[in-house]
Amino acid sequence: MKKKKLNNDLILVIALMLTTIAILTVMILDRGQQLKPSFVSKSTGTAVRQVHTAAGEANAATEAKIASHVYSHRGSAGPEEHSFKAYDEAIDAGSRYIEQDLVISSDGILYVSHDLNAVSMTGYDGMYEYMSSETIDGLETKAGNKVLRLSEVFDRYGRDINYVIELKDGSDACIRAFEDMVDSYGLSDMITVQSVDPGVLQELESKYPDMPKLLVCRSQGDFESALDKPYIDIISVKEAAALMTESNCSAAHEHDKLFSAWTLDSEESIKHAIEMGVDTYFTNDTPLALSLEREYGIIEGMRRGRE
Repeated sequence: MKKKKLNNDLILVIALMLTTIAILTVMILDRGQQLKPSFVSKSTGTAVRQVHTAAGEANAATEAKIASHVYSHRGSAGPEEHSFKAYDEAIDAGSRYIEQDLVISSDGILYVSHDLNAVSMTGYDGMYEYMSSETIDGLETKAGNKVLRLSEVFDRYGRDINYVIELKDGSDACIRAFEDMVDSYGLSDMITVQSVDPGVLQELESKYPDMPKLLVCRSQGDFESALDKPYIDIISVKEAAALMTESNCSAAHEHDKLFSAWTLDSEESIKHAIEMGVDTYFTNDTPLALSLEREYGIIEGMRRGRE
């Protein structure tokens, strides 16, 4: 009897062990099925994120290339020109290159104004070079904006945009103040500097050899004289003076310079510039220019392989 009871107890133990093993096996298999979709989902999610990231980076690179052709003229010329409102609207439209025109006060402060006289912008008839910064800071533009200091522009945008800066005042005082400001903010690599005076650009070449230098040309003679100047990187011509031509564009490229034009505001003129192979141009209508660049520009390969 005792032996039989032991056998029965052994059988019961073995049965319980087998049952436990079976239950554990089922639990493990079930857990495995739960984990598998989770693992696949995680892997798929990672792959999707990688694809989205790559697509986003590619799109950002394309947008940056598109924007590199468009210089927002004074932010937007007109009553709001050279104001934060004009700059912000151009940036919101996709611009990455905003133009500033520089003048200097009698006490050496750089301000942003297209003209050397404040009258067209503010109604106050006075040359900036003879006005103190206190006087200029007290002026108001016809649109109700303040006359911006260059330092205020740099403070607001920092390295978020590229600056296309024209030294309207080509005096030594203005050049030195510009250099001091650029060095103070460390923005030499974010600036294209421009002037109607080749001498100003030559003066800046020794200090900033890598800063792109743009010569503003009003005549065919200005254009032709710029071709052989090694310190000029971009030649910008006046469209209204019939200087934006196939032959001038080709000549600039043959001399390893970029060809630019100003100021293009119509769909016809912007399309013509794109088809011709113009590298950069100034416009008062940034949204229109960027829209046409996306439709007819580098995506269509119409810049003759210069991308």
